[in-house]
Amino acid sequence: MTINHQWETQCGRATGYTTAKTMLPVFFRTTAAERMLIFTTVVLLPLENHLPAVGGLSALFLMFVVLAVYIGLNRVASLDRMWLHPVFIAAFLFILVAGALEFTSPLSMYGDLARFGLAMCGALMISCLCRDRSALRAGLYGYMCASLWLSSILFLTSYDVLSGAVVQDFQDASYLRANAFRENPLQGNLNGMALMCAQGGVVALAFALASSARPRFMYMGIAGFCFLSTLLTMSRGGAAISILACTAVLFANDLKHARKLLIVGLLIGGLLVVIPSVIWSRMSFSTEKHHGKMESRAWVYTTALERFPEYAITGIGAGNFWKKWGFEKGFATGTRGSVDVTGAHNTILQIMIYWGALGLVAFLRIVLRVYRCIPSQSGQDELSLGLLGIIVTLGAWLLQSHNFYDKSFALGLGMLIGSRQWIWPSGKGIEPR
Repeated sequence: MTINHQWETQCGRATGYTTAKTMLPVFFRTTAAERMLIFTTVVLLPLENHLPAVGGLSALFLMFVVLAVYIGLNRVASLDRMWLHPVFIAAFLFILVAGALEFTSPLSMYGDLARFGLAMCGALMISCLCRDRSALRAGLYGYMCASLWLSSILFLTSYDVLSGAVVQDFQDASYLRANAFRENPLQGNLNGMALMCAQGGVVALAFALASSARPRFMYMGIAGFCFLSTLLTMSRGGAAISILACTAVLFANDLKHARKLLIVGLLIGGLLVVIPSVIWSRMSFSTEKHHGKMESRAWVYTTALERFPEYAITGIGAGNFWKKWGFEKGFATGTRGSVDVTGAHNTILQIMIYWGALGLVAFLRIVLRVYRCIPSQSGQDELSLGLLGIIVTLGAWLLQSHNFYDKSFALGLGMLIGSRQWIWPSGKGIEPR
């Protein structure tokens, strides 16, 4: 009997759905070492740019190499089941389409596509390890732990500064933001830090909604602290991501019980009490110029819309954008002698600029395949509910960042694809009763 046949026989796909907890063959269940690998990889995500590089390779990249070596030595059967998953096939087709379009453009550059391919390889590794509920739980705990320690640093760095500050407008708030985090030991993209805090917060909220009384208050505290730190970054994208993810989790959980409404009310009320009022000064968006200057996102979006006919069908190429076209068409920023091209701060728009409608259709096919992996009854189980929150944050992040090869996608998509394949093959996202 082959491994695949044995798997299908034991799962009973023809008659119902299954979970790894009750039906997964012993040789596919995760070990403590595998669960620790998933947990550690997630926890290290915020430190990607701060741990010492080895041979020019980041610590997180090396962590994925460790996963690949482990799977190659111990879990080839799992890899054989996963590598032809529809999401990975769609990703491969996107790379082919975008690569062909990039080849036809001047000053071709394949760095972003190579990074995207590596991110999908990372997602494949994670999906091979996320084979049962214990592994998924380890990954979700990893998000909470990573968010907690990052939130602690952000809180200690900025809360006192922001609490005593007064600003007049958006520009003043932006200057204050830069000064507040100048002494932050983790120098990096504040929007990315806000994403990580929001992810831990939404996972904690999911666990709070699904837990009994005693753990519920602990998870509520974690969620509140993480969301507070998300807002302390003064990131509009972080605030929007938090709201969207929480809304998705709450609707999926079907808020009908008074205790759940009380949880949400306490969380919102507590945040409104402790959030520094200066935070709201930066939660606006305008295309108007202030002091002769438009805010960065508005400037990029309006410039991209003005140049839309030039890249609408086949794009202008990634290399051409960064090396020539972006300088000539108004995407450059800086001072004399130090000018750089600015990305679109939006994956959909950036892919359109790179490879036009043809590339965007290929990319949206990946998004559709990912959407179909989301369990249909996520609100009935704390793990599927937390995973839903992570996927919503990543979907919103596509509209905030042009780095579609970000390693955060590798982690979230890997956990979703693995869970859909191994834990909830029926797509229900619930335990059998």
